[in-house]
Amino acid sequence: MTGNGRNGNVTAGFPRGANRTARWKASFANLSMQSKMIVIFVFLISLPILMVGYVSYRNYSHASQGLTTDYVAYIAANNLNRLDDYVTDLFNMSAMPLYMSSRQSNEDFMKYLGSPLMSVDKSYFMDRYLLYLNKIKPDTVSVYAFDNYDNVFYNVKSHSKRSDLNDMRQKWAKAAAAGDGSPRLISTQGVPVGELTAGNYAYYAFTVVRQLKDLDSRLPVGFIAFDTRLGGIERWMADMDKLTKGKTTLVDENGYIVYDSDQKLIARELGEVIDLSGARGQRGTVSINWNGVDYIVMYDTSALTGWKMYVYVPIAEITRQAAAIRNFTNASTLTIIAFALFISIVLTYALTRPLRKLRQLMREVQRGNLGVRFQVKYSDEIGSLGTHFNIMLVRIERLIEEVKWTQERKREAELQSLQHQINPHFIYNTLEMIRMTAEAKDDEEIGDMIFVLGKLLRYGIEQGNALVTIGDELGHLNRYLELQNLRFSNRFVLETDISDRLLQYRCIKLLFQPLVENAIHHAFKSKRGPGTIRISAEIAFEDLLLRVADDGSGMSPEAVKRLNVKLSGGGGEQNGSGRGIGIGNVNDRIKLHYGAAYGLSVSSAEGGGTVVLIRLPVKDEAPGIGTVEERARHAETGGDGHDAARGDR
Repeated sequence: MTGNGRNGNVTAGFPRGANRTARWKASFANLSMQSKMIVIFVFLISLPILMVGYVSYRNYSHASQGLTTDYVAYIAANNLNRLDDYVTDLFNMSAMPLYMSSRQSNEDFMKYLGSPLMSVDKSYFMDRYLLYLNKIKPDTVSVYAFDNYDNVFYNVKSHSKRSDLNDMRQKWAKAAAAGDGSPRLISTQGVPVGELTAGNYAYYAFTVVRQLKDLDSRLPVGFIAFDTRLGGIERWMADMDKLTKGKTTLVDENGYIVYDSDQKLIARELGEVIDLSGARGQRGTVSINWNGVDYIVMYDTSALTGWKMYVYVPIAEITRQAAAIRNFTNASTLTIIAFALFISIVLTYALTRPLRKLRQLMREVQRGNLGVRFQVKYSDEIGSLGTHFNIMLVRIERLIEEVKWTQERKREAELQSLQHQINPHFIYNTLEMIRMTAEAKDDEEIGDMIFVLGKLLRYGIEQGNALVTIGDELGHLNRYLELQNLRFSNRFVLETDISDRLLQYRCIKLLFQPLVENAIHHAFKSKRGPGTIRISAEIAFEDLLLRVADDGSGMSPEAVKRLNVKLSGGGGEQNGSGRGIGIGNVNDRIKLHYGAAYGLSVSSAEGGGTVVLIRLPVKDEAPGIGTVEERARHAETGGDGHDAARGDR
C-alpha cells in the first residue's frame, strides 16, 4: 500500500525520514570537491576530539564524585565518632555522684539529695557541687538536680535558668525513670534556652538525664540533668561545611532535627522540611534537589545515640573542577577545529587546483575550442586523467576530420545519383514515344497501358524516400489496379473506407501497392470471377490501424502462423515466383522507419479471404489527426460518426 494525502508520515510511499536523508545526501553530493574535502577533514578531526573530551569529562566527573563521596562519608563517620565520645563523656559526668572515691563530696551530694530537710549548708554545698560539675566540660551550660521532694538545685553559666524548666522537669523525670539508672539523651528542644546578661542571646541545647539511686538501698533519690550547647557540634560541622561547600543536618532517632548548619530548622521534623525518603538504611548516598539546588547527600547513623547525620554536597561543587576541564577541552577543541579548517582549506585548494583547471579546459572544449591541452606535471590520478583528456581531444579532432571527409564523399555520391537519374528520364521519354506511336496507329489500349506504367514508374522513382500521404498512396494504388484491370479485363474492384482527415496522414511510400500485388498474385490466382480489395482505417488511441482485406482463397492456419512469426521477427517474405516486392519488404520498411513495435500482422481462413493489418504510430503534429482525447472519441465512433469496422489484429 502507498500513503495517501491524509497521512502526514508518508509521502509518495516513502517515510518522511527517508526523504530527509535523501535530501541531505543530495545536498552533500552537489557540493564542490573542495567543500566535500573540507567537510570530511573537519569531521574526521573534530569528532574524535569531541568524543575524547566528552569521555574524559564524564569519567573525571564520575571519579570526582566518587572520591568526594567517599571522603565526605569518611569525615562524617569521624564526626559521628567524636559525637559519640562527647556524649559518652556527658554520660560519665551524670554518673559522677555515684562514684565511690576519696572525694567525700560525692557521698555528701547523695545524702543531701536524699534528705527532705533544707538548710543553709545544704544549699551552699549543692551550689558548689553543681558548679564543679558544670565546669568539667566547656559546652555544658547548666546542671539541674531534682530530689523526690520537689526541690531543684541548679547551676547555669548564663546566670539564668531555663524559662521552660517546669515543663521540661516532667519530661526529664519520665526519661530518667525510664532509664532506671542508665543515662538518657534528649535531643534539642523546641524552645531556645539560656540568656546572656549583655543581651538577649538564645541558644539551643540537648540534655543528658540520669536517675540517681541510693548506693545502699538502691532506691531512687532523684535525678540529674545536664544542658549542653551545640557549640562543640557546630565547630565540627562548620569545619566539614567549609570542606564540602554544603550543609549538614543532625537528626535524632525520632526524626527531629538536632542541628543544621543554618540553625533555622533545629527542633523541626525532618519530613516537614525536605524529602529524604530515599535515604534508607544505616548509611548510604542519595541525590536530591532542595530549593532548586542539586545535592548529593551522604548519611550515616551513630551506633551510640541512634542519631543520623546528613551531609549535603552541591553537585556543582563536586563537578567544578570537571567543568573547568570541560571548558578547557571545549576551548581547545574549537581552536583545533579552527586550525584544522584553515589547514583543510589550504590543502584542498592545492589538491583540487588541477581539477579546477581541467574543468575550465572542458568548458573551453564545450565552446568548440579543441586546441586546448592539459599540462601534466605529475603521474598521480589527476595527471592520468589529464593525459586521457588530451588523448580524447586528439581522437575527437581525428573523428571530426573523418566526418568531414565522409560528408564530402556523401555529397559526391549525391551528385553521382543525380547524374544517374538520366537513365529513368530516358525510360520515361522512350515510353512516351511508344505511347504516341500507338495512338498514331489508333491503338488506344496500348497507349493507356504505357501511360499508366509511366505514372507508376515516376511515382516510385522520382520522389525517392520522401513521406507521402495516404491519399497519395491510394492514388498510386488506383493507377496500379487500372493497369491490372487493363490486363485482366476489369477483374479487380477496390473499395475504401477512410475518412477525409485520415487521408492527410503522412506515411512511407509504397505501403498498399505491394500488399495488393501480393493479393493479386496469390489470393486471386486460383479464384474465378471478380476479386474485391477493401482498405479501411481507424484510430486506436496512439495507433493508426490500416486494414487491407481481400475475398480471395485465404490461407491455412499453419501458413498464417509461419507468416506472422516471420513478420514479428522482421524477416522478409520469400516470394517464390519473384513477382512483387512482397509483404515482408513492407513490414521491414515500417519497422526500420517507425520502430519494432509497429508493422504488419495477418489473419486468414481457407476460402474466407485474408486481412493484412498495418499498425502505424499517430503523431500529434500529423495534419488532421487531432489530440489523444479526440482520437479516442474518434476510435469509438469510427471517425465519421458510425462504428468503425474492426478486423482481427
